[in-house]
Amino acid sequence: MKKTLIIILFLAVLSYSIGPVSYYGKLKVREQGRAFIDGSKGHANVQVRGVSLGWSNTGWESSRFFNKEAVHAMVDDWKAEVIRVPIGVGNHNQWCGCYLCDKTGNMERVKAAIDAALAKDVYVIIDWHSHSAHSSEEEIEAAKDFFEEMAEVYGAYDNIIFELYNEPLSVAWAEIKSYAEQIIPLIRKHSDNLILVGTPSWCQKIRAPIGNTIDDPNVGYVLHFYSRTHSLTGSPSNAWTRDSINVALSAGLPIFVTEYGTTNADGGQPPSNYNSHDAERSDEWHAYMDSRKISSVAWNVNDKYEGSAFFGTVNRWFEPEEQAKPENWSDLDKMTASGQYIFNKLNEYYKCVPWNPNPDASCVTSAIMNISAAFPSEGIFEIYSLQGKKIGEFQGSITDLKLNSGVYMIISRQNGAKYTKILSFFK
Repeated sequence: MKKTLIIILFLAVLSYSIGPVSYYGKLKVREQGRAFIDGSKGHANVQVRGVSLGWSNTGWESSRFFNKEAVHAMVDDWKAEVIRVPIGVGNHNQWCGCYLCDKTGNMERVKAAIDAALAKDVYVIIDWHSHSAHSSEEEIEAAKDFFEEMAEVYGAYDNIIFELYNEPLSVAWAEIKSYAEQIIPLIRKHSDNLILVGTPSWCQKIRAPIGNTIDDPNVGYVLHFYSRTHSLTGSPSNAWTRDSINVALSAGLPIFVTEYGTTNADGGQPPSNYNSHDAERSDEWHAYMDSRKISSVAWNVNDKYEGSAFFGTVNRWFEPEEQAKPENWSDLDKMTASGQYIFNKLNEYYKCVPWNPNPDASCVTSAIMNISAAFPSEGIFEIYSLQGKKIGEFQGSITDLKLNSGVYMIISRQNGAKYTKILSFFK
């Protein structure tokens, strides 16, 4: 006999939004089958997608986007689930504006961006944005100080991911590993959060760590690509092809794409490569990453005049007074072809994320149809808001469950086992 579903639903059940961090929790490399990154709240094969800020360097175009307005727009309007915050290291000279010559300014910008992302319940990648992190004692010591401070200040947040080395150049993996092994213990003094380590040749030789991985239970490895230059279906000898990535995954390497572009690998430099956006190859990459549950971050939130800069539509050599940074962050006319593509792609993915309070109807149908044997189809079901407030109970078939429009956590307990499912409902 079915019990009547007794539920008092308030409009405030989903009165404040949650994001991927509340849903997935802290990211963890799976102990068994280590090629997967899971959420600490029991969700397997986590895949998040987002955007990267540009270099933080003082005086650079990209530095103007290290603020609450830009970061919140990337989450609210662009639907980013992860924000990458690069601290620009670069060459130590009076013109570079980098961390090594203006620590105070760079740290203020980086912390402002991190704090803004934390407030939006999204993941944050703290990135040591360097091509030479291992190569000098000065930079190694600077990286040690930086990451220890970041871990001490932010390491307790589930949102935080540490990226130790943006893009090593043509350097042996053993040297990168040696550098990482000097930084990781300093982070581990304060945090057990996910750490990502770059791979040789601009993070394209993803197979390099095979057989010589870092001895830490929560370390992943970084892959970068730019769609016009790097084809998934290229020669097997190319480090970035589908076959190479599959070999790395099969060897148990957890992979995270912390930077990709839809343009030529030079970032779409004018004049020859400014219009190098390649939608077809970018779609191929996204389809592949989706099939392997690989998280990804697009380059970059910037209005520099180059193809990969989302708002780089104005050549200030000819129009120095024109401002490309938008007042309306969803204005497609202010975006490059690459920016438009990333904006549309992230918004398309958002239609079906479980924390979307108004998901697309096709996602709801899919969620209910795919409950399968992993979740009981009949029994007593406990209904909770995504914030953990118990709303009521229901006995019967899960397909007969009727709720007001919204997103809910459904729990079933049978034979000593607990099953959890996030479902969306429409009237």
